[in-house]
Amino acid sequence: MRNINDYSCTIGVLTSSDMTEWGYPKGKKAKLYKEMVIYAEKRNVLVYFFYADDVDWKQQKIKAFSWARNNRWIRKVYPMPDIVYNRIRFRSIEGRTQIKNLLEKFEQDQHIYLFNSRFLNKWEIYQAFLKYPAHLELFPPTEIYNRQSFKEFLSNYKEVYLKPVNGSVGKGIIKVIKTSDHYLYAQAQPKRISWNKYASFDNLYEQLKLLGLKDHQYLVQKAIDLARYNGKIFDLRSQLQKNGQGEWILTGIAVRIAGKDRIVTHIPNGGSAGSYEQIMKHIFGSSPEQIEGLKSQLNQIKLNVPEILENHLGINLAILSLDIGVDAEGKMWVIEVNSKPASFDEDDIRQRHLKYLIDYCLYVKRNK
Repeated sequence: MRNINDYSCTIGVLTSSDMTEWGYPKGKKAKLYKEMVIYAEKRNVLVYFFYADDVDWKQQKIKAFSWARNNRWIRKVYPMPDIVYNRIRFRSIEGRTQIKNLLEKFEQDQHIYLFNSRFLNKWEIYQAFLKYPAHLELFPPTEIYNRQSFKEFLSNYKEVYLKPVNGSVGKGIIKVIKTSDHYLYAQAQPKRISWNKYASFDNLYEQLKLLGLKDHQYLVQKAIDLARYNGKIFDLRSQLQKNGQGEWILTGIAVRIAGKDRIVTHIPNGGSAGSYEQIMKHIFGSSPEQIEGLKSQLNQIKLNVPEILENHLGINLAILSLDIGVDAEGKMWVIEVNSKPASFDEDDIRQRHLKYLIDYCLYVKRNK
C-alpha cells in the first residue's frame, strides 16, 4: 500500500447513511465511490470517505474508508485531508448540531479547503438574483408563499407551482390552475396524479393548509409554458463544475421527460431520461441559428448563475446541478439549482464529472 505522503493531494468526502452494518457503502453509492477512488488513484490523488463521528481533532486524524487495490473496502486512520467535499445528501442530517459544528471547524481550519458546504434553498437563490436585474430574467417569477402572494400570482399567471423552500427531487410540489370559474390543484407523486376542484380561492387555500402548506415554508412560482416532446413536458438536467483553472464549465446536459399527464419530470415521479441533442433537434430543428441560440443561453447561465451565487452566499461552490426549463419559443429558464447533485446515469457525463472534480482539487491544492 502506498504511503500517504506519496500522493499529491488528499480529498476527504463527508458522507452519511445508505451504508451496510460494517459502515461501507452499498448499491449505486458504492459504485460511484469506487469510480471516484479508482480514477483519483490514477491521478495520484487519495480519496477517502468518512462520517462526522470519525473525526479526531485532537489527534488531527480521521478514521475513514476507501477502495483498496485488492478490490475491497478498507477502513483505517488517515491524516486530515487537504480538501473536504461535503456529500451529505439529506437536509435533516446536515442540519444536526454535530454536523454544523464539524463543517464550521473545517471552514475555520486554514489547512483545509471545504467546498459545497451546505444545501441551498430555493428562496435564497432567487433573492440572490434580485440584486442582479439583468440576470433575474433567467428565473420564473417567484415569491415566498402566503395568502396574499398566492392570490396575486394566480391573478397574474393563472397557472403556478407551489414548492417547498427546502424541497428536492420533486417532493411536495403542487400545481395550481385558475380557470374562469374554479381552481384546480394536483400534487406530484409517483402514481398517476389526480386533480382536485374548488369553487373559490378561500376553499382552495384552506384545503392546502390542511395538506400542511405553511406560509413562508413554500414558494409560489409562475408555471412556464414548457415545450413538449411527444405531448409530455421535459426539462434539462445540467451540471456545472469548476475545472483545473478554477473556471466554471458545463460538465454535461441530459433531458428528463415527465410521465404522461405528470406535473414534474423527476424520475421518482414517473419521469424518464432522454438525449439533449435528439430532443432539441426534434422540437426546434437543426438550423445553425437555433443551435447557436440554445448554446448562447446555456453559456449565459454557466457564466452568471454560479458566480452570483458564490458571491452572494459567501461559500465555496465547485459543483452545481441546474434544472432548466425550455418554453415553446426556445427560451431557457432556470427552475432549480442544487449544490448536492445526484449523479448522472449517463456514463460520459459521469466520467467528465470525475475528471473535472480531480482537476479542480489539484488546482486548489496548488493555489489555495
